[in-house]
Amino acid sequence: MAKRQTKILSDPQIRAWVADGDPVAKSDGDGLTFTLSAAGLAVWVLRYRIGGRRRELTLGRYPDLTLKAARARAAVERIKVSDGVDVAAEKRRAKHASVEAWTVRQLIQDYESKNLANAATSTRKLYRGYIANWVAPRLGAMLVRDVAPADVVVVLRESSTRGAGAMRTTHAATRALFEHARGQAIRIDNPAANINRDTIAPAPPRRKGLSFEGESLAAFVRAIPDDVKGWALRLHLMTGVRPGELCGAAWREFDETAGTWTLPAERTKTGSEYTISLPAQAWELLRRIRDNTQQSAFVFPAARGSDRPIPYQTYRAWLWRVMDALEIPRKTFKPHDLRRTMRGGLALLGVRFEVAERAINHKLPGMAEIYDRNDYAKERKAALAQWADYLDSLRTRANVVPIKKEAAS
Repeated sequence: MAKRQTKILSDPQIRAWVADGDPVAKSDGDGLTFTLSAAGLAVWVLRYRIGGRRRELTLGRYPDLTLKAARARAAVERIKVSDGVDVAAEKRRAKHASVEAWTVRQLIQDYESKNLANAATSTRKLYRGYIANWVAPRLGAMLVRDVAPADVVVVLRESSTRGAGAMRTTHAATRALFEHARGQAIRIDNPAANINRDTIAPAPPRRKGLSFEGESLAAFVRAIPDDVKGWALRLHLMTGVRPGELCGAAWREFDETAGTWTLPAERTKTGSEYTISLPAQAWELLRRIRDNTQQSAFVFPAARGSDRPIPYQTYRAWLWRVMDALEIPRKTFKPHDLRRTMRGGLALLGVRFEVAERAINHKLPGMAEIYDRNDYAKERKAALAQWADYLDSLRTRANVVPIKKEAAS
């Protein structure tokens, strides 16, 4: 290596540069350089050449690494360079080696912060719960590279005791977790892939989604009780929102002056804010609900603790009460089927496909979603108003009013 240069930098100089905040790159000689970014990040870098190529090794941040300590650390690394070691490449290999030694619990932390954090709120909550309850307790202490398909099968077999749905979701979350490990180059395979769940616990036939229409819808609407629980069902059927969006509804999301209900991005499956222009019947229901429930930030507060909304299970029990009155088996109809009923009803009323899809906050299929960016706010408002009128006609046995022209055109 070249002869050692005279030391150039001093602590007062460095403190002054940091105080000024202007980006700088100052050499202390023999490759040791103090850098200060525009964002105010001060770092020590060792610049060197090996094999005719220029390299850089980050030594540490200032002031955590003082000038004196940076000189000492640079001296150690220069000795390695003089022996032909590419110290920057060595550091990268060491960092990856530490990643390769991750436990599943460390992988979970990385997956949740980098990957799952960008998922829809419902997916994030669902996967975190299943990973925490099934994967972490059984695989958490294992090295990621040591997990075999048989280990995943054990997890799936245990989760199957809670039902086919629990096993299916556990499998999906585990697959996603180990796909993250492949992306980190910790593994070249995914131990959760290509596992046939039917060989673990055969799943019952999946329930086909149901919906009411015609006389069955009229019977359902008339069986809804005239109380808060019934008003919740009517509001759900009228708006077609997802069950979780209804259960978690907060009063701050409603603007009666504008006539809208705005679901924030973190509460929608699409991850985007969604605004619904509510029909007059919905506002009448909301006024009744407010007058007949305990004071809370939520439209439907939990029975124990008004600082939180009702859980899905409570709302499902409200629906079951109507199912029992109609002598319909509870398992044949779920809260999500009210959303399906509303979507089918819009189609029967002649609402255009793309308007009806936007009315339940669905993305359009295929290339249509890419090219058709219309919100159809005006058309959605007209369609929901006509749907509310139609439900009223069923409840009162009045004649059904034809679809309004602006909603169908």
